[in-house]
Amino acid sequence: MADDEEIFSMPVSHVRAILGYACRDTARTGRPLGIRRYRALEVVLVPLAEWQRLKRLEAEVKDPGAGSGSAEGKEVDVTR
Repeated sequence: MADDEEIFSMPVSHVRAILGYACRDTARTGRPLGIRRYRALEVVLVPLAEWQRLKRLEAEVKDPGAGSGSAEGKEVDVTR
């Protein structure tokens, strides 16, 4: 996992003003965007595919027998 210094970040007040651009840029480039509040990095905006990958990994760590994102051979929608 990257350190706070390795993630490009900006204040929440700036992100609020350019949220549409920030979302498009993150989705297009795949680069995470750190969002700072009171100078502390609190949130990281990541592309949907990366978030889904992380949720699958999290599920595998919690239940190693579950396989890669499936339950009883069926795909699991991690977006819900």
